[in-house]
Amino acid sequence: MTTARENLLKVFCREEPEWVPVVTLADGYNRPNHLPASYYQAIHSMSPSRALAEYFGVDVLDRVAGYREHYRNVGYTFTEAGDDQTEQWETPHGTVTRRVRKIRYPCGSAGEPDLTTLSRIEYPVKSVADFKAWAYVLEDVEYEFLSDDVARHVAAVGDAGIVTVNAPSSPLGMSVRVYMGIETLAIAYKEHPDELRELLEAIAESYCRCYEGIATMSGDGTINYDDTTTYAISPKMFRELEMPFLNRSADILHRAGKLYIHHACGHVLDLLPDFRQTRIDGFDGPAAPPIGNTTVAQARRGLGDGIAIMPFTEEYAMKSNDPATVRGYIRRMFQEAGSPRGFVVNIVAPPAGPVESLWLAVDEAKRLSREFF
Repeated sequence: MTTARENLLKVFCREEPEWVPVVTLADGYNRPNHLPASYYQAIHSMSPSRALAEYFGVDVLDRVAGYREHYRNVGYTFTEAGDDQTEQWETPHGTVTRRVRKIRYPCGSAGEPDLTTLSRIEYPVKSVADFKAWAYVLEDVEYEFLSDDVARHVAAVGDAGIVTVNAPSSPLGMSVRVYMGIETLAIAYKEHPDELRELLEAIAESYCRCYEGIATMSGDGTINYDDTTTYAISPKMFRELEMPFLNRSADILHRAGKLYIHHACGHVLDLLPDFRQTRIDGFDGPAAPPIGNTTVAQARRGLGDGIAIMPFTEEYAMKSNDPATVRGYIRRMFQEAGSPRGFVVNIVAPPAGPVESLWLAVDEAKRLSREFF
């Protein structure tokens, strides 16, 4: 009898699965309300995604931390004042500062914790003048690999699914979201292209050291949380500055027999022809309108047969708690997929949406998961 783990691996290895896997994604922000106390107890020892999968009784696609960062020569400080967090890095090329603010949203259910996310209020790289300092920071990083922790998660999941280790996203994606923001990146791309490439190459060298370490651990591979979107970069920028890194990091993992899954839940439709030319194994998060701009059918056509898709359920449908709306959306996902090959239903917990609505989605997805056969 095929196990859930074996069946998920078949999907990413482009083989015919025995059923369409149904997995879940949850975190501190993407979390429904009306969850039982057992869920909040479980997330002290496992990821929210695994805890939600076990609650629903679906396949496990675990998402776990696998490393910590330390600095050899950089002077690093972290301070916290209320909901504001400040980091500073002192280098021979100057000091750079990053500030973020924790944003809290009421869950809407008595006794359940607030939803939380981080908002960046100061980027460390503010202009090309900070490029050398930031390159020095990334070159100075030492990665501590949490091999024992990952092995513990692998043993706990067992045949119920697979374990992915959270990996650094692309240098370009991190520059958009974490290091410099869209405006500074766009100016650098136009006015300082050589300096920008030099910085991105330094970041890539650091990240690839991390991928080499991740490849030695017992997890099944990685998910690269890049949040790629044409709201921030153009297809030309993607081809020039991101594709080479995706292929290089994918090759590192493939040499060790590991999977490489790329996460992008924004507007990716115009990037699909380029993603199709990469060596990634799976695409986590093509999202339909209005949150994204890519339906399951468009993801299938754009990525072809060589890349497995894990499309997100649509947030507003999942919040509706209307059986016809929820079940109809799940049915449409299966219809547009057209085949069980390379297809995973990714039930994403909508922020503060009713868990009762997700039960409808889970029930419909589990019912349909074997109907291709």
